[in-house]
Amino acid sequence: METIQEQLLSAQQTGRLVSLFRYGDERHFLTGNVIAVDEKFGLIKRINQNGAVDGLIVLRLNTITKVIAQSDYLKSLVAIMALARERHYSDVWQIDAITTDLDLAHHSVLKATLKWAFKQDQVVSLGIHPGKREKTYTGFIAALKNKKLQLNDVDATDLTARVQVKLAYADVNYLELGSFKTYGVTAILERYMAEDFH
Repeated sequence: METIQEQLLSAQQTGRLVSLFRYGDERHFLTGNVIAVDEKFGLIKRINQNGAVDGLIVLRLNTITKVIAQSDYLKSLVAIMALARERHYSDVWQIDAITTDLDLAHHSVLKATLKWAFKQDQVVSLGIHPGKREKTYTGFIAALKNKKLQLNDVDATDLTARVQVKLAYADVNYLELGSFKTYGVTAILERYMAEDFH
C-alpha cells in the first residue's frame, strides 16, 4: 500500500484532483491539486465546491489519513471547474502566480510558504493541534525566527483586540493563504484596524 507521501507525489505528477481527509474525520475533506511535497508537508491548491481556486494549503503529512483520487464528487467538480473557467471566476486571487514565487528549491514547503507570506505581508491562517481539535490563528506574521514565528492574530468578533501569539514551526500542522478567508481578514484589517497591527 502506498504511503500518503507517495499518493500525493503521484497526484502531483499526474495533475489529478484529490480529496484529502485529516485526523480520521470521514465527513470533512478538502479537495485540490498537489503542487509540492516534501518529507513532512504537502502544498495543495485548494478547489472549493464552486470550482474556484480557494488558496494554497500546506498540510503536515502525518495529519492526512486518507487520499481519494477517484470519486463521483471529483468527476462532478471537474465539470464545475470548467464552468468556473468559462465564467472567469476560477482563480480570482491569482494563486498560480504565488506558486511560481515560492522558493521550494531552498526551503521546506512550510518555510517557503511562511517566508513568502511574511515578505509579501499576506494574511495567513495557521492550525496547530494541541489536543482534540485543531486550534486556528489568522493574521499577519510579525516575525519569523529560527524555530518559531510570531503572528498578530485577528478576531473578527473583537476588532479592538491585539493578540500576538508565538508558535513553533514544529506545532504547525496547517497553513492557508491566498484564500477567501485570508483575503476577507485582510479586508477587515484594512478597514477597521490600525496600520501598525501588521
